[in-house]
Amino acid sequence: MAVSNNGFTLRRRWFFLLTLLAFGLALGAGVILWHSVETTSVVVVQTRIDAFKPLLTGIRLSLIGLVAIAWPWLVNALHRWGRIDGTQAANLIAVRWRIAIWFVVIELILGQNLLGQVLALLQGSRA
Repeated sequence: MAVSNNGFTLRRRWFFLLTLLAFGLALGAGVILWHSVETTSVVVVQTRIDAFKPLLTGIRLSLIGLVAIAWPWLVNALHRWGRIDGTQAANLIAVRWRIAIWFVVIELILGQNLLGQVLALLQGSRA
């Protein structure tokens, strides 16, 4: 009795490929930063990073907006392709704004260092 687990294999393959991609991108960024530190001073590298922060914030916020806008199209496409049923599609469309809000909260806490700023403010008030 042979059981086909093609969906599991496909998900596993995508997970592996995306993990490999993330690792490769992190390694590439690390090599570039290491080379920058080796060839220039830390102050110059920090200045370059500070110059790119608004651009990177804009890219992250644009991606969050793109997810919020493209969410119904993506869910409907998954439903048409038979990956999810009608109930799952309705549930996913219902949680679209909840997911977008969580992305914004994560961006504020991690990307904009809101937690670090609050802690620094609290440390300043104790002194």
